Amino acid sequence: MRVAIAGGGTGGHISPAIAVAEAIWEKYPDTGIDFIATPRPVDRRMYCKFGEIVHILNSPRIDRGILDVGLLPFKALREFFRARKLLRELGTSVLFATGGYPSFFPVTAARSLGIPSIIHESNSIPGRANRLASRFSDKVLTGFLSAASGFRRKSIYSGNPVRLSLERYDKDFAREQLNVPDGVPVVLFLGGSQGARAINDIALKAPESVYVLLQCGSRDRDRINEESSDLARISVIDFIDDPALLYSAADIAVARSGAMTVAELTWFRVPAVYIPYPFAADDHQKWNALEISDKGGAIVSIQDSTDADALWRTIIGLLEDDKTIQRMKSSLEEIMPVNPAGIIAEIVISAEGEGS
Repeated sequence: MRVAIAGGGTGGHISPAIAVAEAIWEKYPDTGIDFIATPRPVDRRMYCKFGEIVHILNSPRIDRGILDVGLLPFKALREFFRARKLLRELGTSVLFATGGYPSFFPVTAARSLGIPSIIHESNSIPGRANRLASRFSDKVLTGFLSAASGFRRKSIYSGNPVRLSLERYDKDFAREQLNVPDGVPVVLFLGGSQGARAINDIALKAPESVYVLLQCGSRDRDRINEESSDLARISVIDFIDDPALLYSAADIAVARSGAMTVAELTWFRVPAVYIPYPFAADDHQKWNALEISDKGGAIVSIQDSTDADALWRTIIGLLEDDKTIQRMKSSLEEIMPVNPAGIIAEIVISAEGEGS
């Protein structure tokens, strides 16, 4: 059996692609897997260890409206036929797609070849590309229960897959590896691969009573390094693809609420304060965060109305309230299926021969 996994363009599409591949290989080690990626730098970085099984398609964007494809008919047609040719050459039995515009042409190509395809929507509000691709796929999986209402067809709730390679470490071990002082609560700030200035600015105002791990993206790194140089309570860390030590060391996190960030913090049972990116398509980050907060696992703070001093008072209040923190952790345990990547792997493997 040979599975093609189409996922690229952003870390939020690549991480679940790798997670599902790892889960398939763990249970079905003889399965052949190929990744279909984009030419973007994030794809090169995150897929680099997979070598020759990574294949590039330069799909035109269709998530900004079908008119964009209409204006680029030759490119769209070319990529469709390139996707068909690639799937035939690879001998693909099943296609799994993690969504976004890079998935659309592999899914439509698979449909034309009679290859079963499965798409996964990681956000609570399905994107336009996934809504279009769902019309050509055999199955639709969702990472949030609320995403089902965004499709015109029945979907399966699988949860969002987290990479098996993200190991849960003992908290003391993780803090020792990160040189965190003993006996101090740790607040993890996640600014994303590009760096979220609003989140970084809140981290810089941390009180002396906490230790901050600030994962800072490239766009804001120089400023943050300069402004934090005299602050012993803040450790600035470059964006990394394996944040397992950071998650394991944290008592609480402050982060954007992209689907994979939410999934990973939930998997590591880290209570969070989510500050959704206000310009996300369809405001989906807000709805991602609300789904977790409505179940008691997080707090949501809207960026335009977030006051740094007030937010820090909330954070300190949580850190001093063990019962609330434990309640939030218990809620996180109930929110996510036990093994989303494993659930999806079984659906993918069982789909062979089910194509339209």
